[in-house]
Amino acid sequence: MPVFSSVHSHDIKKLLKVLEAAKNLDTVNLPALLPLDAEDLLFRIKGGIQLEGVINKTDDEGIKAGFTEAINKLISKVNSRAFGLSGFGSSLYIWPKIHTSTHSSRLREHTQCKAILKYVMAEVSELLKKASKKKFLKVAPLKIINLQIRFEMTRPEHVQKIVVQHNKMPCIHFKLTLPIDVVVFANPEEPWGNVQDQFVEAITAQLSAMDKCIQRYTNGRTVPMPQPFHFELPDKATLTTVIYPAGFSDATLEPQRKELHAELGLGNKPFFRRPMAYLFPSDEVKSFYLRDIHKYIPSPNPDEFKVSLVHGFYTFHHCLQDHENDSDWGGLYRCLQVIISWFNLQGYIDKPVPLVSEMQIMLLTIGDKFLDNVISKGWLEPEGVDELLKIFNISCTTMEVQAKKPVDLSSHFEEQGTPVMISKFVIFSEPEAYILLGLAVNEDPKARKGLILDIMYTGIDDFNWIVEKAIGWKGEEFWKDLEDYGVWLPQRPEGV
Repeated sequence: MPVFSSVHSHDIKKLLKVLEAAKNLDTVNLPALLPLDAEDLLFRIKGGIQLEGVINKTDDEGIKAGFTEAINKLISKVNSRAFGLSGFGSSLYIWPKIHTSTHSSRLREHTQCKAILKYVMAEVSELLKKASKKKFLKVAPLKIINLQIRFEMTRPEHVQKIVVQHNKMPCIHFKLTLPIDVVVFANPEEPWGNVQDQFVEAITAQLSAMDKCIQRYTNGRTVPMPQPFHFELPDKATLTTVIYPAGFSDATLEPQRKELHAELGLGNKPFFRRPMAYLFPSDEVKSFYLRDIHKYIPSPNPDEFKVSLVHGFYTFHHCLQDHENDSDWGGLYRCLQVIISWFNLQGYIDKPVPLVSEMQIMLLTIGDKFLDNVISKGWLEPEGVDELLKIFNISCTTMEVQAKKPVDLSSHFEEQGTPVMISKFVIFSEPEAYILLGLAVNEDPKARKGLILDIMYTGIDDFNWIVEKAIGWKGEEFWKDLEDYGVWLPQRPEGV
């Protein structure tokens, strides 16, 4: 291709070298945690439960009936004395159905459930644990108590009977392991006996939901593996669990999501797409980039302002990240990274967030018209922004705004919910770019505030430092300094 001619090979090699270095970055665990204001404990119960049964009729209904019968037997087993739980890295064993444990003398029926913290270590995000010491941050790290499912093989008082049956009818024996993943929220002062009952009820409910999943998505002799996902919903201090079949596309699962939205009274913004599932610290999801940092700073007084915020998830990208020296020219590239991360984390696109150097190479492959801009490390022009958005199938509406005539973009956040890109284009002044994550407005246009993510930030990737320096609610002076500016409003695809 002409853009990779020998004349410019040195510059291209530099870009590729930067790209390779960035891919070798060490990563750190930065999971998204519920910013709960309460001191609730979250019990997470995981483990594989073996489902075993017989199918006597191999038609569609016979297969479904065989799995329902097997799950019902499994539910009976969970509601028996044989069902137990153990703490990870602990000597604690619990038998929820009979309210006893290996520390039953101290974990009694009416003991406050927080007493379990003496025997099982709670999992807490170290990142948010440190951040919670900052008074201006709205952070309450969630204590997660991980428990593992166990079953006793035999009990002294129970003698199993062996029954031999002869049936000339053909049958199919099946065996699979169901991936149970249950969450139970509890007030630390709630009686331990009540919490144990909730464990049994929650696992029973999840098994029933898995049966419904199998009934719904079984097609002929193809039976799906049900998988649990936990989601965070607005104004709800617990998690909502949904069972999806493995191997199905998000497009195929949309009817189920629409039913959930109707049932829970949710609008047309996505909440239950699988990439939006809640991340626990133990999930070992590694990302070099901080996520949803606006959640941890206080919003303007709702009695004085109508506050509209970005919906869903995004990651924070800024200049000088990824070993790329773009502090003077990379602003719009960084804004694009934030926007692309939003579409990726909501499950609308499956392309990962590109590095700045990767986006430059994308522009070079389009044609010679971007060659000078890339080689000279110039500020990205609007045409380049549009071309890169097109590559990721992201459509935007654009507008030019004068600071003297402010525009209320609250409706964008309420209807679309996507991050907004702002770029200052004024002759004879330094260009600037920002991400707008929300607006606070009232009857006085001069009092409006914008939640600004400063992608021109060039500091270290430290949570405490970033929430203090790189994000905040900006008032009238911020908008005046922009003078005239362009706005990109990414449009969310239709459907939930």
